[in-house]
Amino acid sequence: MNVIIPVAVPFAAVMLLWLYFRPPFGKNIVRLNTDQRVVALTYDDGPNPPYTDQLLDILAKHDVKATFFLVGNRIEKHPETVNRIIAEGHQIGNHSYSHSLLGFLPPAYVQREIERTDNLLQRFHITGEIEFRAPVLTRFLPVAWVLAKGNRAHISCNVWSWDWTTQNPDRITEKVLKKTKPGSIIVLHDGKAENKDANRSGTIEATHKIITVLKQDGYQFARLSDVG
Repeated sequence: MNVIIPVAVPFAAVMLLWLYFRPPFGKNIVRLNTDQRVVALTYDDGPNPPYTDQLLDILAKHDVKATFFLVGNRIEKHPETVNRIIAEGHQIGNHSYSHSLLGFLPPAYVQREIERTDNLLQRFHITGEIEFRAPVLTRFLPVAWVLAKGNRAHISCNVWSWDWTTQNPDRITEKVLKKTKPGSIIVLHDGKAENKDANRSGTIEATHKIITVLKQDGYQFARLSDVG
Protein backbone atom coordinates (compact mmCIF):
# COMPACT_ATOMS: atom_id res chain seq x y z
CA MET A 1 0.00 0.00 0.00
CA ASN A 2 2.82 2.39 0.87
CA VAL A 3 4.27 1.86 -2.63
CA ILE A 4 0.97 2.10 -4.52
CA ILE A 5 -0.08 5.53 -3.22
CA PRO A 6 3.05 7.47 -4.35
CA VAL A 7 2.65 5.92 -7.82
CA ALA A 8 -1.14 6.24 -8.10
CA VAL A 9 -1.36 9.93 -7.17
CA PRO A 10 0.93 11.31 -9.89
CA PHE A 11 -0.58 8.87 -12.40
CA ALA A 12 -4.08 10.15 -11.57
CA ALA A 13 -2.86 13.75 -11.85
CA VAL A 14 -1.38 13.08 -15.29
CA MET A 15 -4.59 11.43 -16.46
CA LEU A 16 -6.68 14.37 -15.24
CA LEU A 17 -4.41 16.81 -17.05
CA TRP A 18 -4.61 14.69 -20.20
CA LEU A 19 -8.41 14.66 -19.96
CA TYR A 20 -8.47 18.44 -19.57
CA PHE A 21 -6.09 19.32 -22.39
CA ARG A 22 -6.89 16.41 -24.75
CA PRO A 23 -10.55 15.52 -24.19
CA PRO A 24 -11.23 12.06 -25.65
CA PHE A 25 -14.70 12.99 -26.91
CA GLY A 26 -16.23 15.37 -29.41
CA LYS A 27 -15.02 16.00 -32.94
CA ASN A 28 -11.84 17.97 -33.65
CA ILE A 29 -11.22 18.55 -37.35
CA VAL A 30 -7.57 19.13 -38.21
CA ARG A 31 -7.64 18.55 -41.98
CA LEU A 32 -10.01 18.35 -44.92
CA ASN A 33 -11.52 14.99 -45.71
CA THR A 34 -9.64 14.58 -48.98
CA ASP A 35 -6.38 13.24 -50.34
CA GLN A 36 -6.62 15.46 -53.42
CA ARG A 37 -4.40 18.53 -53.82
CA VAL A 38 -6.96 20.75 -52.13
CA VAL A 39 -6.32 23.00 -49.15
CA ALA A 40 -8.33 25.49 -47.09
CA LEU A 41 -7.11 28.98 -46.25
CA THR A 42 -8.64 30.16 -42.97
CA TYR A 43 -8.31 33.54 -41.31
CA ASP A 44 -8.88 34.36 -37.64
CA ASP A 45 -9.60 37.41 -35.45
CA GLY A 46 -11.28 39.72 -37.94
CA PRO A 47 -12.98 41.62 -39.31
CA ASN A 48 -10.13 44.12 -39.24
CA PRO A 49 -10.34 46.86 -41.86
CA PRO A 50 -8.46 47.97 -43.84
CA TYR A 51 -6.46 44.73 -43.77
CA THR A 52 -9.40 42.36 -44.21
CA ASP A 53 -10.45 44.39 -47.24
CA GLN A 54 -6.94 44.28 -48.70
CA LEU A 55 -6.88 40.53 -48.14
CA LEU A 56 -10.23 40.19 -49.90
CA ASP A 57 -8.72 42.07 -52.87
CA ILE A 58 -5.89 39.52 -53.04
CA LEU A 59 -8.28 36.56 -52.80
CA ALA A 60 -10.47 38.06 -55.53
CA LYS A 61 -7.44 38.60 -57.76
CA HIS A 62 -6.59 34.89 -57.49
CA ASP A 63 -10.26 33.76 -57.60
CA VAL A 64 -9.77 31.90 -54.30
CA LYS A 65 -12.41 31.37 -51.62
CA ALA A 66 -11.46 31.19 -47.94
CA THR A 67 -13.03 30.78 -44.52
CA PHE A 68 -13.05 33.65 -42.02
CA PHE A 69 -13.45 32.94 -38.31
CA LEU A 70 -14.80 36.21 -36.92
CA VAL A 71 -14.80 37.64 -33.39
CA GLY A 72 -18.19 38.89 -32.21
CA ASN A 73 -17.14 42.26 -30.82
CA ARG A 74 -15.32 42.94 -34.10
CA ILE A 75 -18.42 41.97 -36.08
CA GLU A 76 -20.38 44.62 -34.19
CA LYS A 77 -17.83 47.29 -35.10
CA HIS A 78 -17.43 46.37 -38.77
CA PRO A 79 -20.61 44.85 -40.21
CA GLU A 80 -19.83 46.33 -43.62
CA THR A 81 -16.70 44.18 -43.84
CA VAL A 82 -18.70 41.09 -42.87
CA ASN A 83 -21.17 41.88 -45.63
CA ARG A 84 -18.33 42.10 -48.14
CA ILE A 85 -16.84 38.77 -47.03
CA ILE A 86 -20.21 37.09 -47.55
CA ALA A 87 -20.99 38.89 -50.81
CA GLU A 88 -17.71 37.68 -52.31
CA GLY A 89 -18.53 34.06 -51.57
CA HIS A 90 -16.31 33.30 -48.60
CA GLN A 91 -17.38 31.20 -45.63
CA ILE A 92 -17.97 32.74 -42.21
CA GLY A 93 -17.17 31.00 -38.92
CA ASN A 94 -17.53 31.74 -35.21
CA HIS A 95 -14.35 32.62 -33.28
CA SER A 96 -16.10 33.53 -29.98
CA TYR A 97 -17.38 36.93 -28.93
CA SER A 98 -14.41 38.39 -27.05
CA HIS A 99 -11.49 36.11 -27.98
CA SER A 100 -11.06 34.97 -24.39
CA LEU A 101 -9.11 31.76 -23.79
CA LEU A 102 -12.26 29.67 -23.53
CA GLY A 103 -10.42 26.47 -22.69
CA PHE A 104 -9.67 27.89 -19.23
CA LEU A 105 -13.18 29.21 -18.52
CA PRO A 106 -16.39 27.64 -17.15
CA PRO A 107 -18.70 25.88 -19.62
CA ALA A 108 -21.49 28.42 -19.04
CA TYR A 109 -19.15 31.24 -20.11
CA VAL A 110 -18.03 29.24 -23.17
CA GLN A 111 -21.67 28.66 -24.13
CA ARG A 112 -22.48 32.38 -23.89
CA GLU A 113 -19.46 33.36 -25.99
CA ILE A 114 -20.42 30.94 -28.75
CA GLU A 115 -24.14 31.74 -28.71
CA ARG A 116 -23.59 35.49 -28.69
CA THR A 117 -21.54 35.35 -31.87
CA ASP A 118 -23.87 32.80 -33.48
CA ASN A 119 -26.70 35.26 -32.92
CA LEU A 120 -24.71 38.09 -34.51
CA LEU A 121 -23.83 36.00 -37.56
CA GLN A 122 -27.42 34.89 -38.06
CA ARG A 123 -28.34 38.54 -38.64
CA PHE A 124 -26.36 38.30 -41.88
CA HIS A 125 -28.72 35.54 -43.08
CA ILE A 126 -26.03 32.87 -43.11
CA THR A 127 -27.53 29.51 -43.97
CA GLY A 128 -26.29 26.12 -42.82
CA GLU A 129 -24.15 25.19 -39.85
CA ILE A 130 -21.80 27.84 -38.52
CA GLU A 131 -18.34 26.37 -37.96
CA PHE A 132 -16.60 27.14 -34.67
CA ARG A 133 -12.94 27.59 -33.82
CA ALA A 134 -11.81 28.37 -30.28
CA PRO A 135 -9.40 31.28 -29.77
CA VAL A 136 -5.80 30.04 -29.92
CA LEU A 137 -7.38 26.65 -30.75
CA THR A 138 -7.82 25.92 -27.03
CA ARG A 139 -10.11 22.91 -27.42
CA PHE A 140 -9.73 22.00 -23.76
CA LEU A 141 -12.32 20.25 -21.60
CA PRO A 142 -14.86 23.13 -21.19
CA VAL A 143 -14.88 23.85 -24.93
CA ALA A 144 -15.04 20.19 -25.94
CA TRP A 145 -17.88 19.55 -23.50
CA VAL A 146 -20.00 22.49 -24.74
CA LEU A 147 -19.45 21.58 -28.39
CA ALA A 148 -20.14 17.88 -27.85
CA LYS A 149 -23.35 18.74 -26.02
CA GLY A 150 -24.46 20.68 -29.08
CA ASN A 151 -23.22 17.98 -31.50
CA ARG A 152 -20.85 20.51 -32.99
CA ALA A 153 -17.32 20.01 -34.27
CA HIS A 154 -14.30 22.12 -33.46
CA ILE A 155 -12.29 23.33 -36.46
CA SER A 156 -8.58 23.15 -35.80
CA CYS A 157 -5.77 22.96 -38.37
CA ASN A 158 -2.59 21.17 -39.34
CA VAL A 159 -0.67 24.15 -40.71
CA TRP A 160 0.20 27.07 -38.43
CA SER A 161 1.50 30.18 -40.15
CA TRP A 162 2.80 31.77 -36.92
CA ASP A 163 1.89 35.14 -38.44
CA TRP A 164 0.92 36.43 -35.00
CA THR A 165 4.64 36.32 -34.13
CA THR A 166 5.97 37.94 -37.32
CA GLN A 167 4.73 40.00 -40.23
CA ASN A 168 7.69 39.11 -42.39
CA PRO A 169 5.89 37.77 -45.49
CA ASP A 170 8.75 35.50 -46.54
CA ARG A 171 8.89 33.81 -43.13
CA ILE A 172 5.13 33.33 -43.06
CA THR A 173 5.17 31.90 -46.57
CA GLU A 174 8.05 29.54 -45.79
CA LYS A 175 6.37 28.18 -42.66
CA VAL A 176 3.10 27.53 -44.48
CA LEU A 177 4.59 25.94 -47.60
CA LYS A 178 6.89 23.70 -45.56
CA LYS A 179 3.92 22.04 -43.81
CA THR A 180 1.21 22.12 -46.48
CA LYS A 181 0.00 18.78 -47.85
CA PRO A 182 -3.18 17.63 -49.63
CA GLY A 183 -6.12 18.32 -47.32
CA SER A 184 -4.32 20.88 -45.17
CA ILE A 185 -6.24 23.48 -43.17
CA ILE A 186 -4.03 26.57 -42.98
CA VAL A 187 -4.43 29.18 -40.24
CA LEU A 188 -3.56 32.82 -40.91
CA HIS A 189 -4.78 36.04 -39.27
CA ASP A 190 -6.44 39.09 -40.77
CA GLY A 191 -6.90 40.54 -37.27
CA LYS A 192 -5.49 40.36 -33.77
CA ALA A 193 -7.30 39.46 -30.56
CA GLU A 194 -6.84 42.81 -28.78
CA ASN A 195 -6.66 44.69 -32.11
CA LYS A 196 -3.55 46.52 -30.90
CA ASP A 197 -1.06 47.21 -33.67
CA ALA A 198 -3.08 44.85 -35.84
CA ASN A 199 -1.14 45.55 -39.03
CA ARG A 200 -1.55 42.47 -41.20
CA SER A 201 0.21 43.68 -44.33
CA GLY A 202 2.72 40.83 -44.04
CA THR A 203 -0.06 38.26 -43.95
CA ILE A 204 -1.65 39.84 -47.02
CA GLU A 205 1.60 39.69 -48.99
CA ALA A 206 2.23 36.15 -47.76
CA THR A 207 -1.25 35.11 -48.90
CA HIS A 208 -0.39 36.25 -52.42
CA LYS A 209 2.87 34.28 -52.34
CA ILE A 210 1.28 31.15 -50.82
CA ILE A 211 -1.53 31.04 -53.38
CA THR A 212 0.85 31.64 -56.27
CA VAL A 213 3.23 28.84 -55.28
CA LEU A 214 0.54 26.32 -54.38
CA LYS A 215 -1.34 26.93 -57.62
CA GLN A 216 1.88 26.35 -59.56
CA ASP A 217 2.18 23.08 -57.65
CA GLY A 218 -1.29 22.00 -58.76
CA TYR A 219 -3.25 22.86 -55.63
CA GLN A 220 -6.82 24.13 -55.49
CA PHE A 221 -8.43 26.08 -52.67
CA ALA A 222 -11.72 25.37 -50.91
CA ARG A 223 -13.89 26.70 -48.16
CA LEU A 224 -14.38 24.28 -45.27
CA SER A 225 -17.99 23.80 -46.32
CA ASP A 226 -16.91 22.71 -49.82
CA VAL A 227 -15.27 19.50 -48.59
CA GLY A 228 -17.30 17.07 -46.48
